[in-house]
Amino acid sequence: MRRAIWWMTTALAVVAVGGSAYAWGRQQQLNGQAMATMVNAQFDGALHNALADMESLRGALASAMLVADPVSFDRHLSDVAKFAYAGENDLSRLPSNISADHNMNEFLHTVDSQVEHWMISNQNPGAASVQQALTSYYNRAGNVISGLERIVNAPRTTASFWTDGRQLAPAARDGLARLEQSLGTMVSDASIHSSATSGKSKVASPILIQSTDAVKRVEAAAGVDKTAEWKAQLHTTGENAPYYVVSGDTKRGSVRAEVSATTGKLISYHLTRPIGVAKYDFAQAATDAQAWLAHQGYHQVVRADAGNTDGIARFAYQPMISGLPVLDSSFNVVVALDNGQVIGFYEQGKLPPTSLPKVTKALPANALRAKLGPKFHMQSERKVIVENPNGNWVQAMAYEGVLGDEPYRVIIDLQTGHELRVDRLG
Repeated sequence: MRRAIWWMTTALAVVAVGGSAYAWGRQQQLNGQAMATMVNAQFDGALHNALADMESLRGALASAMLVADPVSFDRHLSDVAKFAYAGENDLSRLPSNISADHNMNEFLHTVDSQVEHWMISNQNPGAASVQQALTSYYNRAGNVISGLERIVNAPRTTASFWTDGRQLAPAARDGLARLEQSLGTMVSDASIHSSATSGKSKVASPILIQSTDAVKRVEAAAGVDKTAEWKAQLHTTGENAPYYVVSGDTKRGSVRAEVSATTGKLISYHLTRPIGVAKYDFAQAATDAQAWLAHQGYHQVVRADAGNTDGIARFAYQPMISGLPVLDSSFNVVVALDNGQVIGFYEQGKLPPTSLPKVTKALPANALRAKLGPKFHMQSERKVIVENPNGNWVQAMAYEGVLGDEPYRVIIDLQTGHELRVDRLG
């Protein structure tokens, strides 16, 4: 009996010790999982940030190549330096066993230092040596982006993600090693200058239109008689505020529209109904769309785009001020091609005042074109209205062309000759 009790006690002790050991081991495993997940997240975040900064760096380099105006050039060089420095910091967050050895860091440091030198020495943006260096940096940045994308997008197995907290390390180490080899050694670039822009505080617009007037505006747009089901709700926050949202069911379909509570103009309009077989002439639909816009108070417009799908035509019109198109604004009209009825309308972008001060002293055409970088192959130019960084509407020249095989648009102020912005097209 005593022997049986002794064996039973011993067995229970073994079970207890084994259970404790298992619990301790399981806890250690869970701790390891948590630590590994945290470490992998750190590696992953650093690589994602490095990729984002390299993409921004390449964009800033492209902008610097597209302009010849010293002030604009300095501003873009400042961005180049900022993103090069940020990229160096991102790579420094990787553990020493997988971080780039020296070529990538040298590339970023070289770009940062060279840009700073150009800024201090007021280097001519059109100088052949400057353009050659910018082109080299631009191409190398593209190579780095491709390499980082392959690393960031490499597949990872969930089952082994946590095992040693370093699943990302082999892929990152091998990928960065290949990237290092492709980069080779290099020399650098320069810039630091940031132009401050004064932000204008937006003053709240007054409410001058009653809800009944907003309903009448929508009735006129829909071409229907008074409907008892109309609802109008005032909104005082958000874009276009204050405005009314007007909705109701009509004999033509369900209508939802937005009307400015300040000007009474239609901001958006949508008629929901089944669309029949397309039989309405597309050219006539375009004429009708512009006439419909005129009825809404938008008389000075020029058609910028048109298309049709699934029996519905869409037309985009740019507003005209003093005979010039407003670059970033458009009125979009949607027409059903079963009977030519307008079933949609919306604005895009900000609208300038209906009249602007005259340009007192515009720079000659040759002087404006001289602001473009030598690597930029201009294909077209046109005079436009655009909002400058200070929030003022100005006349500008929009130059479209290519840098290598990538399409860009450079916008230059007509009076000051300053580059207002660079847009990548397509």
